[in-house]
Amino acid sequence: MLAGAQLVDAYSQHKGSLVLVFATPHEDIHSINLSVQAPERHLFRYEGSNRSRRNVVDHFARLRTRTLQGIKIADGDRLITWSFDKDLRLIMIPFGGRANAYLVDENGAVLDTFKGAPPSAAPQPEPAKMPGSPEEVRTLMENGKPASRLWPLLSGSLRDELLHRVGGIEDPQQLYDAASMLQSELRDPQPRMYQDEDGSPTLSFVLLHHLDSEAEMFDTVDAAVRICARRRLAHNRFDGAYKPLLQAIRKRHAAAERSLTRVQKELARPERSEHYEHIGHVMMAQLHLIEEGAKVTQLPDLLGDGSMLTIQLNAELSPVENAQRMYEKAKASRAAREVAEERLDGLIRQVYSLTKVLDEVKGLSDVSEVKAFKAQHADLLATLQQTSAEQDAIPYRRFELSGGYEVWVGRNARQNDELTLRDARPFDVWLHARGVAGSHTVLRVKGRTDSPPKPILEQAAAIAAWFSKARTSSLAPVIVTQRKYVRKPKKSVAGSVRVEREEVLLVEPRLPQ
Repeated sequence: MLAGAQLVDAYSQHKGSLVLVFATPHEDIHSINLSVQAPERHLFRYEGSNRSRRNVVDHFARLRTRTLQGIKIADGDRLITWSFDKDLRLIMIPFGGRANAYLVDENGAVLDTFKGAPPSAAPQPEPAKMPGSPEEVRTLMENGKPASRLWPLLSGSLRDELLHRVGGIEDPQQLYDAASMLQSELRDPQPRMYQDEDGSPTLSFVLLHHLDSEAEMFDTVDAAVRICARRRLAHNRFDGAYKPLLQAIRKRHAAAERSLTRVQKELARPERSEHYEHIGHVMMAQLHLIEEGAKVTQLPDLLGDGSMLTIQLNAELSPVENAQRMYEKAKASRAAREVAEERLDGLIRQVYSLTKVLDEVKGLSDVSEVKAFKAQHADLLATLQQTSAEQDAIPYRRFELSGGYEVWVGRNARQNDELTLRDARPFDVWLHARGVAGSHTVLRVKGRTDSPPKPILEQAAAIAAWFSKARTSSLAPVIVTQRKYVRKPKKSVAGSVRVEREEVLLVEPRLPQ
């Protein structure tokens, strides 16, 4: 069809895509599209020319006005040679690591390439070795060659078809016969296109029995390759826009569901504020039985069944202060529960809304629908991008507390060092479970003169205890100090520090609401 046609244009208007435009003696225009950009590698012909007015790069000026004399495909290799007058040749390799187009003169010297610097010599065919008999198949298999690798010129779908036709039985004679039949069918192609579950098209020139789906038939190989290539381009463009969107919505939806589950579990737990308040009343009624400086005391439950209660104390506090501490814990627990109840309704609404959005995303089928979705949900997507950027900027676990306070927790020894020594400010509060391995924890304060209230310190300490070996303890001691009093000894291992001044809070290991 193209022999005797004149090359009138050669250009690129998309990355990795070369277009050659030919004019026949009858003034018909045909274009050849070569793409060497993975995963969209292809070679097909179409009628006419669609060169853009802008963003176009010209190629192979020496071939302009040259007449095409013939096209030859190398035996056993996907190397295509286009021969022109003046002894010029254009060697195309659409697939593999050498994918490119090379302009070669009569002496075999490479004059130009579509991409990259010209090599010193023109690429030569590298014929694939195919077994010529059942005995050769047997020998190759005995030497460890997998059956799926014996015929390298067969594509992935054809290799699957080969194994399907032999029923998975790797008998050399059956494999050889089935491969011979496949190659015979390929010499008389019946082009068809299958579609995967994700919408990706698969081109085949034989009937694929292993695919349990209908195929779209084509009259010519030329039409099948052209349409399949364009559908793959459209599918890949859709994937490029769709998959990151789906992943972002799924991530936000999963995070909202986890938050809702945590709040529901917290609200399902017994109310702790009444317990703390009860202990406070028992202590206040029997202050004379509590020894100064004691770490633990046992008191009869005068307001209950009279059984003995074991109560953990802060040895640095007086009996009255220890009782007051119980009242403060009751107040903090009651406030936390109120916040959880308020969050519950909001999280239920958020999960419901994100479920609807996620279902909507799953229904998108082309690029135009993705664009319309992004325009409709621009505010939500902006929030997702902002959240992602914040997570990239702050890699630590983060917890927001009331009053605008925030807690950062290291995830590993390296992050512990970075959090403590690089990102924490000197006046931030540094916390760590005492006497056990655990994560470095930093309470971000509002300024040098800010003094966080005790309930906030206890919440931060509870977080530090949670991310430590003391997580399963009913109460755990936690070091509390300013970051400026934390030092790293020379040549110490990652995550190892020395604390110069410290206070200790005794808290229940737990995460905030």
